[in-house]
Amino acid sequence: MPNQPQQPDQTAIADGWQVIPDVAGATPRRSARRRIAGLATVVVLSLGLFGVGSLLSGGNTASAMAGHPEVLREGCTWDSSGNYVQNCKVWSESQNKYVIVQIRASNGSDQGVYLLDGMRAQEDRSAWTKDVQAAEVYDGSTDTTLVMPVGGASSFYTDWDAGAGADNTTIQQETFLTEELPDYLAENFGVSKNNNAIVGLSMSGGPAVTLAERHPDQFKVVQAMSGYYQTDNPIGALGVFASQTIVSNYTNGIVNMWGEPGSQRWTDNDPSKNVNKLNENGQVLIISSGNGFLTSSEMAKLSQEDQISAMALEMLSAVSTVLMQLQAAQSGASVISLPNYGGHTWENWGRGLADGKDHVLEALRNNPPVTEKVQVVDASGTPDPEGSTKATQAALVAAKSTPVLDSVELSADPSSSAVSAESSTPVESKPGESSTPAESSSATDSTSATSGTSGEVPTSSTADSQPSRSVAASESPAVADTDAPTTSSSVPPVSIPAQSSIPTTTPVP
Repeated sequence: MPNQPQQPDQTAIADGWQVIPDVAGATPRRSARRRIAGLATVVVLSLGLFGVGSLLSGGNTASAMAGHPEVLREGCTWDSSGNYVQNCKVWSESQNKYVIVQIRASNGSDQGVYLLDGMRAQEDRSAWTKDVQAAEVYDGSTDTTLVMPVGGASSFYTDWDAGAGADNTTIQQETFLTEELPDYLAENFGVSKNNNAIVGLSMSGGPAVTLAERHPDQFKVVQAMSGYYQTDNPIGALGVFASQTIVSNYTNGIVNMWGEPGSQRWTDNDPSKNVNKLNENGQVLIISSGNGFLTSSEMAKLSQEDQISAMALEMLSAVSTVLMQLQAAQSGASVISLPNYGGHTWENWGRGLADGKDHVLEALRNNPPVTEKVQVVDASGTPDPEGSTKATQAALVAAKSTPVLDSVELSADPSSSAVSAESSTPVESKPGESSTPAESSSATDSTSATSGTSGEVPTSSTADSQPSRSVAASESPAVADTDAPTTSSSVPPVSIPAQSSIPTTTPVP
């Protein structure tokens, strides 16, 4: 039996929320003079509190609205799954319809986790509130708003070039998820537009990565489970066509979604061909798949036909996942590979969501928003999309070629005004062990990553935090490179300021 919806506890509602008492228990009416005096007092106090609140919040509406999971938002209803999940209808101008989004508010933070559904997504509720109780995995202690859009079967959560199926259904999922929904969440739930994670599985695994790549200002971290990441090739295109046709009878999707296979739109929406963007923007990729061998509980729930399908689909995903890990490693992206087992089932994805939770929360805490990172522009002032990569490479070259003075000469000249850069020692931290039942299996090697262009990336002291390492001039070899220019002791060394925009690297276990 699903949990019954928990009704708001009026005593728990924080100050600032109006609680309307029962009319039957209202106090007798006061005289007109007393009512006017009382109204004036309320107006004065309200204006004063509003002014103070504006000063304290700096006009941040999102922060002011954040939290209060016990308060039902206007136009929403409580979901039967309980856990303070609300069913809200959000208008999509691009699709000319209302989209149901199931939302569980945080306890006060502005961070959000978007959970995308699979190929067979239903139109009345997200599987994250039925097959997996995501609100229990990300419980109140995580202080996170869960965002679970309903629907999207066979859509690949993208903007289609033309209508889908015989009815020419308009699908503009990317526009909805990255433009329309964030406005609603900021206004009604206080969710930040640049402090979010996105999670996808199966059909939505690859699109979740693509959305993160294309919208780094919105998503700091992406978790993908049992996805298919190499779509811009004949085999990938055939898989897209087959799945859309079988599930939703979208026989025209092979052309109407991204145009002719092999076109630039297919390349732009292939997550494996754009994974370098995760590296450039300092985002984190958390990835996993099962091994295709069903557990006893999975076999008990599935028919024989579904068992074969669950094994085959997960084995294909496992191959695609390994390829994606290699491609991400080559790009230098920060990748966390989670060990898992089982088939293409919600049991598998429920484990994956729980195993990835701490990594997601850590990335939300520690990764600065892309909007706070240094933006590189060209001579005309236009942002250079490859600027961060060029800046990183130039900084590394500069660090390697920095002249290094002999330590004896420096000590012999106390009057020198040169300032040498301090050595940067990585902070060692032992990664936490996975809590999955597959602890005996070895985890896939993960890669180190270059993140963003901010010189200040906070580190966490938790068990699963990753060691960080700042790139500094003093990391040049102790002995100057033979190809580097020679210098005399009278020339001060060139040092890189500690607060520079040199990217930091975050190795991942």
